[in-house]
Amino acid sequence: MAPTYREVKEHIRELEREAEILRREELREVIADMRRAIRKYGITPDQLFGPDLSDLVRYRDPETGKTWNGFGRPPNWIRGKDRAAFRVD
Repeated sequence: MAPTYREVKEHIRELEREAEILRREELREVIADMRRAIRKYGITPDQLFGPDLSDLVRYRDPETGKTWNGFGRPPNWIRGKDRAAFRVD
């Protein structure tokens, strides 16, 4: 006899639980390998992830002090204006 819908759904839930357990086990191994490589080669966060662009300030609004790093959509205070006037050196 073919399995019922309910039986198939329960089997799927069991497989998903099993898959999550396996994923967590593999993830632990991957993280351990990464940590070993980071220690072995002295890898820094900047080398691994690049610079933190949130700390980068390229433009500043002199009236409000608000800043923008030049990435993504420009904020309203600089949109459509000459950016050279707001440039931070």
